[in-house]
Parts: sequence; structure tokens; C-alpha cells
Amino acid sequence: MSPKRRKLFGRRTAAASATRATSASETPEQTSLRLSQMASRSAACISTESTAVRTERLASAGSVMSSRRARLSTEERLVQNSQDAIRVSRAKASESPTQTILRRLRNASTTACSRALENPEQTNSCRLRNARATASSRFSEQPQQTANRRLRNASATASARTLERPVQIVNHRLSNFRPTVSARASENPGVRRARLNNNGQIAKTDAQRRGSAFK
Repeated sequence: MSPKRRKLFGRRTAAASATRATSASETPEQTSLRLSQMASRSAACISTESTAVRTERLASAGSVMSSRRARLSTEERLVQNSQDAIRVSRAKASESPTQTILRRLRNASTTACSRALENPEQTNSCRLRNARATASSRFSEQPQQTANRRLRNASATASARTLERPVQIVNHRLSNFRPTVSARASENPGVRRARLNNNGQIAKTDAQRRGSAFK
């Protein structure tokens, strides 16, 4: 690393450390205010962006994130994922209902733009990667964690559904239907059998858990 880049890296590291120290010493009210200001600034910037600028920004951010993750070892990636999960959990806990709605809208917009830029190979790779991560996470869950996750997901889904307009409901159902049909059509017999067996095992496990809960 050249001296100039080393100096710049040191400044960025120092600034990041100072930011983390400031965030750690914040009260919940200060954290809520800071997040609200960040959300307002972000929403204002996104609302004035053109489609081309937004596409370029998302592509650049995705490329940078991908290159950073590629340089991490498995242990470093696990540590980073854990730290990110804690940070996100704290941020969500301090959100107001308005901030939650803004965050979900911003995430939905970002995801939609990112998906629109993907080619079929990238889409399949993303789905496989997400499926592996989900399977690994489910395998390591305790029964209580599984119950908490399902309750949390059900609550979030119900909250999102109550905010939907009729047109959004129709679009939501269509957007879910098309990938499902596409995925089913591309399945080979072995994948289909594995999916059906997996669904059967999940249904059986759920029935057993419900039965034990009423004993």
C-alpha cells in the first residue's frame, strides 16, 4: 500500500472509530433523532434522483459491497454479519412507526431497482445463495427461535398488508405468482421431489409441535 493510500485509509478508520464511539454513547432519543434525520435526508435525495442516476448508484454500491465481501475470510464475514445484525436490531428497536414505513419503502425501492438490473444467471445465483443461507440458519435454530421468528414474520407481514392499497395487493400477488411459476417450470424431477419432501417434513414438524403445545 502506498503512503498516500495508507494515510487515507488511516483517516477513514479513525473517522469510522469515532462514529462508532459516538453512536455507542447515544441515548435512545438521540439515536432516534439521528436515524430520523438520516432517513429524511436519504428520502429527499432519492426523491430527486433520475432513473439513470439511481441505477448507476445502485450498481456501484452493489459492486463495492461485493468486492469487499469477496476479500473477507469466512470468519471475518461471520463476525461482520453478527455485528451488522446487532446494529440493525438496535436501529429497528428505536424506530418510530413513520421511520419503519420509510425504511420499508426505501428497501423495497432499492430491491426492485437491483432486481431490474440482474440478468437470469445473477437472479439464479442470488436465489441459490439466499436458499443456502436460509437453510443453514433454519438448521441451527432452536424451537423457541423458530417460534419467535414465525411470530415476528407474521407480525411484519400483517403490518405491511394493512398499509397496502388494492392496487398494491394485486401487484404484490402478481409479483409473487410470476417467480413461483417460473421456478416451478424450471424444476427437474429430482428438485421437485426434494421440494415436496421438504414441504412434507415442514408440515409434519409443525403438526407435531402444535400437538405437543396442546398437551
